[in-house]
Amino acid sequence: MSEKTYDLMVIGGGPAGYAGAIAAGRQGKSVLLFEGGHVGGTCLNVGCIPTKYLLDKAGMLERIREMTEMGIFKDAGKFSFSKIQKGREAVVKKLVGGVAYLLKSCGVTVVNGFAELTAPGEAICDGKKYTARYTLIASGSKPIEPPIEGLKGNSIGSTEALALEKVPKKLLVIGGGVIGLELASAYHAYGSKVIVLEMLDKLMPGEDYESMIELAKILKSKGIDIRTSTKVKKIENRGSDKLVHFEDGSGMHSVQVDAVLLAAGRKASLKGIDAAKLGLKLDERGNILVDGFMRTNLTDVYAAGDAAGGWQLAHSAYTEAETAIENMFGEQHEASLSVMPRCIYTLPPYAAVGMTRQQADKKGIACKVGQFKYSANGMALVEDASEGTARVLLEEATGKILGVQMVGLGATEMIATAAMAIASGVTAKQWSKMITAHPSLSEILHEAVQDSLGNSLHTPLKKR
Repeated sequence: MSEKTYDLMVIGGGPAGYAGAIAAGRQGKSVLLFEGGHVGGTCLNVGCIPTKYLLDKAGMLERIREMTEMGIFKDAGKFSFSKIQKGREAVVKKLVGGVAYLLKSCGVTVVNGFAELTAPGEAICDGKKYTARYTLIASGSKPIEPPIEGLKGNSIGSTEALALEKVPKKLLVIGGGVIGLELASAYHAYGSKVIVLEMLDKLMPGEDYESMIELAKILKSKGIDIRTSTKVKKIENRGSDKLVHFEDGSGMHSVQVDAVLLAAGRKASLKGIDAAKLGLKLDERGNILVDGFMRTNLTDVYAAGDAAGGWQLAHSAYTEAETAIENMFGEQHEASLSVMPRCIYTLPPYAAVGMTRQQADKKGIACKVGQFKYSANGMALVEDASEGTARVLLEEATGKILGVQMVGLGATEMIATAAMAIASGVTAKQWSKMITAHPSLSEILHEAVQDSLGNSLHTPLKKR
């Protein structure tokens, strides 16, 4: 039995878990955090951060090759994949150490082990019992494993894909979601011949249709083979290679590859959480049910992050966890998750916030769409990044910006401006009066806003 009862115990040290622990610790609360792996969770250790490191270096390689083809560089040169991997490990190590330091500075007690929640405010870890006034479940998520014959033992997950010692000559990716497309972009740039097989009839169906069509077109033009409405049926081990059998509208096909990456999505991980025994309510997909205050149906038990479903994004997890802590120890308010930036760090990237045109149409909201091409922007041409488009959704009745979608260089940074505009209820007319620096990629977004009003200076005037 632990000698003290803590104010808060946190199950899981990923973005939701460590954010909640730090937020409570900063209020002077006594906090206990259980983490069986490394603090930072999937995102920091084997997800967001290491993936972006590989993509950043992959983007540099693409740029060097493009300039070599233009004759600016004499030789594209060679690269060391092993040094890239060492750099990835160094960045992860630094950030994990940083999170550990933050937890320590806030007085958080970290127990390195997987805890079993036995009752609200009670947990057992390595045979020792711990108690707390409040509980935050932040146990994260795990990969979905579809029922494919021969999948186990013949495929790797994103964790293994990030730690490969050499670049596969031929890589097949099962799943055209965020993880699949990002790693496909990275390994294609490193030299892999990449095939992406997506079961659905379109990529990322929850995102803007036109933007996804454009993104797929650009990725295909680079040489990535993307196939939708395609289902993997069986994987066979052929020594050092894998033979993958898949079905599309034209029938059955087979392809031999070096490696198969499973990236079919993620689902809630409830390791150490026996929902039935605890009486903890789950939704139909196995996520912990929470209300807007991040409360579960159990007294003084909250949940945040991937375990609670929702967006499955680190920045969503931060907000959910901070909201949970505020509701435990301060004022009562619901999590503000309506304006959620979404990013896919492909080459080039996609970023969006707010509604899509398709969502507005379903709700019967009359809208206008303004757009502006990267190819008409000076800075995009300077940076040899002329592929892409910014789209802005304007509500006709109020003139407010409802959504923004961008495909192109810098989209994942510029989307913050769009998020602020939507959250603040800014109208297109108000935004159009804001002066944007020239030359800059930000002008693309500004011109798209202007175009929604029919006032883009750098768009040819349509005949009336």
